[in-house]
Amino acid sequence: MNYTKITGVVCGLLLSLSAFAQTGIIKGRIVDAQNNEEIPFANIALMENGIIVKGSVTNDNGAFRLDNIAEGTYSLSVSFLGYEASEVKDVTVSKESRVVDLKKIGLSVSSLNIEGVEVKAMAQTAKTKIDRKTYRAQDFATASGGSAVDVLDKLPAVSVDGEGTVSVRGTSDFLVYINGKPTQAGATEILNQIPADQIKDVEIITVPGARFDAQGKGGIINITTQKGGLDGLSIVANGMVGGTPWTNKDDVYSHQKLDNNRYNASISMMYNKDKLSISGALSMQSRNNKGRGIIDPYIYQDPEESVSGYPGGYYVFDGEGSRPKWYTNMMANMGVNYQLSEDAEIAVNYQYSNRTSGRTANYVYDTYFLDKDGVLQEGTRKEIFNPNDIHRDGWFSNLSVDYIQKVNENSKLSTTFIYETSNLDQTIDNKEFPYNGERYYYNDTPDFHSFQSDETPIDAYRFELDYQHIYDNGNTINVGVQPQLIRLDGAFAYDTIIGNGYWGDPSIESYDNSIDLKRDVYSAYIDYNGTSGKLSYILGLRAEYMDQLMTVSSTEYFEYVYGYFNDVGNGRDFDQTDFEQRKFDLFPTLHAKYDMNELNSISLAASRRINRPPAKDMAPYLYRRHQEIYEMGDPLLEPEYTLNVELNYTRKFGKSNMTLTGFYRGVDNAIYRVNRVAYDMGNPGGVLLRSYTNAGNQTSLGAEMGLNMDIFSKVKLFVGGSLYDFKVIADDELLGESRDSRSTNWNLKTNASWMISNPLKLTVDYSIKSGSVTPQGKSLEFQALNAAVNYKPEKLNGWTFSAKVLDILGTNQAGGYTAAYEGEQILLRRDYVYDYEGQIVELGISYSFNSNKYKAKKKKHIGDDYF
Repeated sequence: MNYTKITGVVCGLLLSLSAFAQTGIIKGRIVDAQNNEEIPFANIALMENGIIVKGSVTNDNGAFRLDNIAEGTYSLSVSFLGYEASEVKDVTVSKESRVVDLKKIGLSVSSLNIEGVEVKAMAQTAKTKIDRKTYRAQDFATASGGSAVDVLDKLPAVSVDGEGTVSVRGTSDFLVYINGKPTQAGATEILNQIPADQIKDVEIITVPGARFDAQGKGGIINITTQKGGLDGLSIVANGMVGGTPWTNKDDVYSHQKLDNNRYNASISMMYNKDKLSISGALSMQSRNNKGRGIIDPYIYQDPEESVSGYPGGYYVFDGEGSRPKWYTNMMANMGVNYQLSEDAEIAVNYQYSNRTSGRTANYVYDTYFLDKDGVLQEGTRKEIFNPNDIHRDGWFSNLSVDYIQKVNENSKLSTTFIYETSNLDQTIDNKEFPYNGERYYYNDTPDFHSFQSDETPIDAYRFELDYQHIYDNGNTINVGVQPQLIRLDGAFAYDTIIGNGYWGDPSIESYDNSIDLKRDVYSAYIDYNGTSGKLSYILGLRAEYMDQLMTVSSTEYFEYVYGYFNDVGNGRDFDQTDFEQRKFDLFPTLHAKYDMNELNSISLAASRRINRPPAKDMAPYLYRRHQEIYEMGDPLLEPEYTLNVELNYTRKFGKSNMTLTGFYRGVDNAIYRVNRVAYDMGNPGGVLLRSYTNAGNQTSLGAEMGLNMDIFSKVKLFVGGSLYDFKVIADDELLGESRDSRSTNWNLKTNASWMISNPLKLTVDYSIKSGSVTPQGKSLEFQALNAAVNYKPEKLNGWTFSAKVLDILGTNQAGGYTAAYEGEQILLRRDYVYDYEGQIVELGISYSFNSNKYKAKKKKHIGDDYF
């Protein structure tokens, strides 16, 4: 036996253990010396005799930890941009004191006088944190003058279709938060009412933590508006006009004016003084967009069900005409924040917006029958002029009251009350005239005229009680309860004018209906935010109990309509008027981030979520959307359940960085809009009947990329994109014939800003996205190119002038098709293309005033970091 080797090994182990035993830990937390708020990403340098022996940065909670520090006496240097550097001397690690806890180290705001010097920097467009991605709204200059929807359309995880519906990774089911406060109205409706010029940041939280509502399979979009600012009074005013006056004209059929006219005007004010902060804004927007629609539906004539007399053939609608859309929006908001003491603060915020929007389809249909061999049947051709108007008018208001009390240096209690109320009115005016190939201005009585209206007022109440405690090591625990009550009373009316010019067809009086929806959700959560060396993490659990009751006033047409989607004997009670659901669910969440070194980090996030269907998908109102389409909801809809998982890798290089995100989303009990054929509802050859139903599952698996580059300090480039496999798994019974659909979806979005000179800046953005499968069809590819120039003349301090050209390539077009099959037989197919004319020019002007523009200290509040 080689005792020498054994002795050497043992001695080596003992020496290693001895060295390890003689090392220690230095930890602490960096805060703002004035308001005690944590400072993340501050630089930490441990020095011995003027030489740096170890370095680190603070985590999101301002905490740092230096491990394996040899015995000795050191000095600790702390620095962060905008603050005076601080040095802690005589930091000693010894046998008696292996763990040195420096507690809080306060940094004071830098007192540099910047008068006469203007510091210019190209801030990053996108930033990644452990649970979200944040985008600077002002970098997307081509969205200025629009709404939050226009800003979101520039982001890689978000898409906007031709109707303005916003989707996150292919789903329109997500929650909108405004300044960290949840809203209950429809996501797209809310986003359309927030002016882009009032937005500071957009946060995309695809895997929210336990503190946030579990509702929405697409996660959360948080809109942060312009608040805070410098001490004193700040005022910003904006104005814009635009359009394409050289192409304006009247529709040849209806004489409706077709133009791209638009304008907006806004003024915002911020005042900060001592303990008081006041902010307010008022804006007015108007946008017209002329367009053209082409649709080509055809319906199979079932030999056993069709009464047209052309069994085995097809009933065809070839439709084409102008399709203009418009909206006008007014918004006002005001907020007051008052610091009652060093430990207490109260804030009141109110927002009101009023919106009028709509679209018209002035379609001329060429209708006819084909036999089973595709031959035109003589005598069946008929031309119809069908002007179809949809108007959506509504208002939204949100009042929130927040009170934050610091219990001690490490704990605070937050209470919030939110009252949201809104009302959306919708009218659908559908007329039918004979058309003989000439211009027709429909001054006469139509052969058929239907008028539908609905009203959906919402009242929502929410209370939050949240407790936060920060441990000495910087770790944080949050617990809270968040009950919310939603009330919706909706009414629907349907009436017709028949050929004699009088309203009132008694055969469809039963289409009138109303709903009363009560949805109460009681929530409680706990999450723990901690660090261990280079690892930071958030573990959370949320519990939610839903008590929901929906009552409808009429079921007269239920068996007739729902019979097209379900067999009568499948257990549905067609006389049921009360629809009740009670569900208890648990939603675990996980976020973990590991900093491999100063340049590389990796993070993992996962959560279970729920998507409770909105009232519009549940309301059994029978709408006639077009000449060939009826649509209604289903009160039997149940929630969807989603599993979201993300893996992120972030790499820094110089002033640039790159983020790669792999993601998976699996949806169980997915809600789909399903199409069926009805042969006796308005047209001789049938109509498409649509309803919403739980019809299968859905998966998305792929990756996103985000790249921030600072080129020669003059050009800032942001490139974002995604590539993912999207699969729709349909249910046999509900879709008649299981047609699992799959597509490889992708998009690419770029935004480049070039500081040509100090007063002149050029911004260009380009986006392109692929088509995607739907439960019964596919959408088409879309692309757009926009450019904007901003000019800030040095001799006109505070003034900014801008010019934009939107849709430079003239590619603002949406389209696709919907189809249903039985075996290889096509039961219906509807192809559509909506073309909105582009090359729109906008001219803008802005003036910014600040009474203390040279003062560098910003107003901060106790609760600024809570969301």
